[in-house]
Amino acid sequence: MMNVQALYAAQTVLIIEDSPVQSKIIRNQILALSQFDTLAAYTLEEAREALTAYKDKIFVAVIDLNLPDAPNGEGVDLCLDFGVPTVVLTATFNEEIRKRFIERNVADFFFKGSIQDMDPMVHSLERLFMNQFVKALVVEDSRMSRAHLRHLLETQRFTVLEAADGVEAMEQLEANPDIGLIITDYNMPNMDGFELVRNIRARFKMDRVAIIGVSAAGSGPLTAKFLKNGANDFLTKPFEVEEFYWRVNHTVSVLEVMKDLRTCQETISED
Repeated sequence: MMNVQALYAAQTVLIIEDSPVQSKIIRNQILALSQFDTLAAYTLEEAREALTAYKDKIFVAVIDLNLPDAPNGEGVDLCLDFGVPTVVLTATFNEEIRKRFIERNVADFFFKGSIQDMDPMVHSLERLFMNQFVKALVVEDSRMSRAHLRHLLETQRFTVLEAADGVEAMEQLEANPDIGLIITDYNMPNMDGFELVRNIRARFKMDRVAIIGVSAAGSGPLTAKFLKNGANDFLTKPFEVEEFYWRVNHTVSVLEVMKDLRTCQETISED
């Protein structure tokens, strides 16, 4: 079993913020609410030097969208070039900025505000860290849709496998019993989403594998049928990227709580 505390301590959050006061506030809140280490950079060039020197330790960057030497969000591009996920802090927000976040594959974004406003940001960092240990399976007959879902999950740091239908999905589960999350379409050849969910639930309970159904033919009855067959959640396509991230991360967080409860119950039973 992995030592989560040791793994946390070995990970560093790079804070790219030109204001020393704001940088200190962010750093203090991260240190107070998590076990991550932090590293500060105040300019784009300092960020480049930090990423070059400490790339193996930095697992995520918290970035001020507008720096004096990077006024158009170049800090995001820099971190992504180094393969480091980014969480953006911004004092302003509108639809144009939101589209820029999505286009640049930002993992999450938050408003700059009070210290209390930093709590959700730290939770997002912890979720991004834990997601790397979760294996996800995308089940979708459309190659384009499958690639899109894979891209979104990888932005959230999941390890992603693919299947073109329910039959392939069951084969992937057989070969990878450690899969923790399944995103499945409804309308597929050979074995549709309903039958796949039933087959999975015959082998794995809801505290073992989380399932999220998706469909462009979303409706009340379809959603209810997915959930009653054993899915944890359901999304109607097209969906907003932020909604997808929130539902996926929430579902995985609930799964982890259920696993912790099961472990506690097993320990009590053994005693």
